[in-house]
Amino acid sequence: MQARRLKLLPIAAAVVGMGLAAGSAQALDFHGYLRSGIGVSDKSGGQVCFRLPGVPGNGNFRLGNECETYSEIELGQSLYEGKDGVKFDYHIMEAFVTNQNGDFENLAMNGNQAALRQNWVEAKNLPFLSGGSAWVGKRYYQRHDIHINDFFYWDTSGPGAGIEKVKLGSSDMKGSFAIFRRNGTNVGNTANGNDSTTAYDARIHDINLGSAGSLEAGLLFNVADTNVPNHKNGTSIMAEWSLPALGGVNKLFATSGSGSANAPFFANPNNAPGDKDSSWGIQDTLQWQVSPQFSGMLAAGYYDFKNNYTWDFIGVRPVWHFSEYFKLQGELSQNWVKPQNADQRTLFHIAIAPTIVSGGGFWTRPELRLFYAYNKWNDAARDGWGGVAGGTTGPYGTGTSGSTIGFQVEAWW
Repeated sequence: MQARRLKLLPIAAAVVGMGLAAGSAQALDFHGYLRSGIGVSDKSGGQVCFRLPGVPGNGNFRLGNECETYSEIELGQSLYEGKDGVKFDYHIMEAFVTNQNGDFENLAMNGNQAALRQNWVEAKNLPFLSGGSAWVGKRYYQRHDIHINDFFYWDTSGPGAGIEKVKLGSSDMKGSFAIFRRNGTNVGNTANGNDSTTAYDARIHDINLGSAGSLEAGLLFNVADTNVPNHKNGTSIMAEWSLPALGGVNKLFATSGSGSANAPFFANPNNAPGDKDSSWGIQDTLQWQVSPQFSGMLAAGYYDFKNNYTWDFIGVRPVWHFSEYFKLQGELSQNWVKPQNADQRTLFHIAIAPTIVSGGGFWTRPELRLFYAYNKWNDAARDGWGGVAGGTTGPYGTGTSGSTIGFQVEAWW
């Protein structure tokens, strides 16, 4: 029996090999992102992240200031490919967040989470859309972000449907239109909450300005459910000018909005009267690569959330590449939040990180970092809206400064 099994092994290997060869034209695409590490603070023992309350999303600067393990696993599969170039592709992404507390971390306990981030199908290169695409499902949608503070300033991602990158005329200009639906995500994921809306997102991009770069413009219109008390519609306009500069690109972005669409980065719109009834903002981001040895990113901005608060920020991450596999990077930043009728709150951040990296360039990943970060905030930041590092009930109590040291890996593929 053993001899017979041995004789069958080459046949089985050949069958598997032919199966793999036959399936190679429909190979599964594998993409992802991860960050993870360890750290300790000068007060509590465990790593502490320093956040200034009022900063939207993840807009606090990142280097040495991320305390969780976060990963995204994305799979893509070609479902159909026609002779005329039309393709149907499927995309799915799962995300996982844990608190870096130990070996086995149950995703259903202690604040750990698992989430379905994307699940959609697109039809690409459609002739009747001038080579554009149609899609339906839940997806990341044409997101714009500042990498060094993880701020997604133009992001309407979620469940929806649309057409995108439809060529307009004989130029490079393209248009996209999408509809998104959000069902009460601020009230325990129940429908008809005070943030239930249907959002209409229209964009024109790749507007060629010649030597002056390119322009992208958009309009977002939210229609709030009429069966919700005090429902509120909203409109937001956005524009971004991109210009090649210093071996990289400079992006100037501006927005103005009102009602439930007062800003394109509030994924959960507020349809109730009062706070954040309207806003406007402007920011500039420069990513440079002036030589193989010196790269980095600089970002600054101002946002005014009417009847609530203003937010200013500035930060820079310079990177010195000593070899193909080693670089030294630092980060220097400040956030200001000024509530209406209250003292201004500030958070200063400085970090340094010797880094082992898989090649040159600002965007090269993966990289393994040793980091040290120092943070300082004022009394108003400690006491307001929960406070930096947990306020007076957190590990720093009435203190107004703190530091962390640790290791982190970041990768995408």
